[in-house]
Amino acid sequence: MREALLRILARHSQGSGDDGVDTEICVCALSNARLDIGLPPFSGTSLPACLEPTVARALADAPRTDRDFKILLSALETLLSSSRWIKRSASEGDDDAFEERHRHALILGKGALLECSTLTVGLAVMEPKLCYPYHKHPPAEFYVVLSEGYWYREDVGWWNPGPGGVVFNPPSAVHSMRSTDKPLLALWGLSHAVD
Repeated sequence: MREALLRILARHSQGSGDDGVDTEICVCALSNARLDIGLPPFSGTSLPACLEPTVARALADAPRTDRDFKILLSALETLLSSSRWIKRSASEGDDDAFEERHRHALILGKGALLECSTLTVGLAVMEPKLCYPYHKHPPAEFYVVLSEGYWYREDVGWWNPGPGGVVFNPPSAVHSMRSTDKPLLALWGLSHAVD
């Protein structure tokens, strides 16, 4: 899975313009990551039954356009049955149902299936017609887009990278995403500085 993800990110990092440094941070964090089998206690809970059809539909629609996406999706399908799922709490002004209409499966990172100190990687799923709250965080971030959907970054505005696209967010950039009339599915990663 790691090698397929590295190839996908590397392909998209070439010609990424102003995001080149942030892209390289994410690629280096992944390629240098030491992965250990995660030990309990794991973060999160099981996927709620009401979201199981959303995940199944999103995975079925995900692009299997080339070898790397086939490898990535096959690995995810295997790992998801053991994954723990977390949710972001809604803030004032957010969609009231937001908390119950999305989840993140933790794959790599603290409290995840695979322990990793340099990177946190998860799979985001959102039900149709849902907007993820605008937010920012210090680590650089990438998304490997696995469905139709719209992405927002404060210096770019809204755009649709399409299934198979890659989105990079520099540290502390305000960003968001929203689903169309289909579920949104994306693999995301946050790079962490190593002392």
